[in-house]
Amino acid sequence: MKISIVTPVYNAVNTIEKTIQSVINQNHDSELEYIVIDGGSNDGTIEIINRYLDKIDIFISEKDRGTYDAMNKGITHAKGDIIGIINADDWYNDGALKIVENIFAKKTDISIIYSPIDNYSDGKYLSTFIPGDLDNLVFKFTLNHPSCFVRASVYESIGMFDLSYSIAADYDFIFRAYTSGYNFLCVNTTLASYSLDGISGQRKNRLKMIKEGWRVAANFVEQKPGNLKIKHRIFYMNLVLKEFLISPIKSFDPLIIMKIKSYLRRYLGTFSSDKYGAW
Repeated sequence: MKISIVTPVYNAVNTIEKTIQSVINQNHDSELEYIVIDGGSNDGTIEIINRYLDKIDIFISEKDRGTYDAMNKGITHAKGDIIGIINADDWYNDGALKIVENIFAKKTDISIIYSPIDNYSDGKYLSTFIPGDLDNLVFKFTLNHPSCFVRASVYESIGMFDLSYSIAADYDFIFRAYTSGYNFLCVNTTLASYSLDGISGQRKNRLKMIKEGWRVAANFVEQKPGNLKIKHRIFYMNLVLKEFLISPIKSFDPLIIMKIKSYLRRYLGTFSSDKYGAW
């Protein structure tokens, strides 16, 4: 088995080294191919990458159309049976690739594995995201892409990332894979850590992410009988309303917000929204 890891990067001088080290320091038995796709960084990122060229199999630095374009480029060059994508703001946890190779070797019917993911902001641990039910992908992205490892055959069958999305192309890809009938497996161990300081984690992009999220499944629900279309519309109307209502609260320290959520879950139990993924 061969595992390909792709890291898209652009001007990430403060984080790229940790990402690279989290890949090259993994314990694994399978052959590992590491691909770094840079969008033409000019902040010192390339100088850091150059220190690790002996550990990087493919390094490309040129202007691109954004993160998902870089991901597609990396997938195109990948020769592995399994492909993982880890952004330059994120990193793999120790032992991640060992778990991945063991699962794919034993469970040949599984095409995509994913896991809970640790969330950080400004270098501080906030919480562990617990994925929601896959059936709810029709409403919302219920898992987190940095924890995903995908058989190359899935990309060959349904295509790569749709560049018409600037934030939700990973959601769109996972939704297409799920509705195409591929088998998913969630593992309990957190495979990756995710920085909420990245593009999708920024508050200014929340409404854009909601809009793109609605578009992911819109055509799908239009073709389904029953009231799924109505439920989908109501869900997103409520999501927009909620975003405006809680926007002032989000100006507080996110660590405090996470602590409040943890406290409420401890005494009140799970929230109804946890079926879509619990932060």
